[in-house]
Amino acid sequence: MTIHNRKLKTLTFTVGTAPDEEQFQCQVKTWNIENNTEDGEKLYSYCGPGSEGEAREEADPDYALTWEGYSDWRDNGISDWAWRHDGEEVAFRVDHHPDIAAEHKAWSGTVKVKAPTVGGEARTTEMSSFAWPIIGKPDYHPNGGESTT
Repeated sequence: MTIHNRKLKTLTFTVGTAPDEEQFQCQVKTWNIENNTEDGEKLYSYCGPGSEGEAREEADPDYALTWEGYSDWRDNGISDWAWRHDGEEVAFRVDHHPDIAAEHKAWSGTVKVKAPTVGGEARTTEMSSFAWPIIGKPDYHPNGGESTT
């Protein structure tokens, strides 16, 4: 297979559900869906040679939506919105490469909103960092459409 590369330029980032959903992609600088799921505890038994004497317990999913963006304290700007919804569980959806049909992928689910840290160094652009735990495993939409998980 030949090399294929693509610059990250376009995404759609939505939180909440209609009619109260908000889009914040214009404030996003960096984003990640992190898979922090442990491998599960390794189990051993005294099975003889050639037997299955080793197994792993199933681990609970542990995902997070992390991102950094430009602070926006206007009414319902991302910083204001996150402080207003701190501690709430809300729906989210990230559409990756929504402008390229063959590469459009999306993830959705529920996150627990955590308000960002406020402040910073004088005379610098005000930024906010977010780390929102995803409840369970996010749904994967391989064609930007319906979920496969």
